[in-house]
Amino acid sequence: MARDVVTLEIARRPLRASLGRDRVADVPWVAIALAASIVATALATNSFLHEIPASLGHRWSTGWPALERGRWWTLFSSFLLSRDWFMSATMPICLGVPLALYERRAGHARALAVAFVGHVVGTVVLSVAFAPLALTGVPMLVKAAHNLDYGGSMAIAAAFGALASRLRDRRFTLLVATITLFALPVHHQMSDWGHFVAVPLGFVTDRLAATPARAASSSTR
Repeated sequence: MARDVVTLEIARRPLRASLGRDRVADVPWVAIALAASIVATALATNSFLHEIPASLGHRWSTGWPALERGRWWTLFSSFLLSRDWFMSATMPICLGVPLALYERRAGHARALAVAFVGHVVGTVVLSVAFAPLALTGVPMLVKAAHNLDYGGSMAIAAAFGALASRLRDRRFTLLVATITLFALPVHHQMSDWGHFVAVPLGFVTDRLAATPARAASSSTR
């Protein structure tokens, strides 16, 4: 019995160490788990086969109308939901790749924080910012204020922002900033405003992780 306890403790140590800040993650479990959760939800809702019913999208999506009614749980359900086969197939990949690259450099806890801040905090900030548009009476602005959104694109944007901060590569940072800025006038959808918020949030979240250990590791590269 004592030997089993010792063996279990030895097995737990690497996991506890990898959950610390700025610890290299051998396997990007957070990225894998989040991407897999989107795939599992897509299978459960049959979005690989057909577009989901509007009623399901309305019930699981988030935005100011949902938050105003106290449906805060939609901040999490909206992350899992995909509209159709294309979104179901591309969203896990687009999230998993940048978040895994970041997680391998920053650790599990920081990767989870980036995804959470990008999607949850970013959604709340955007929803509150757009809420006053409902008072303008302008149909287009009122529609924007009442927009209901779902998908993990804000977590994806935050992952790219965090990766830009972590890599400290001017060319990559410029590429992320350029795509974010140009997507807004070209695509001009609500989700693009979300990316405009989420990229800086991801960048700042990683910068807040700066520790003497990270500075030392950067200087040795």
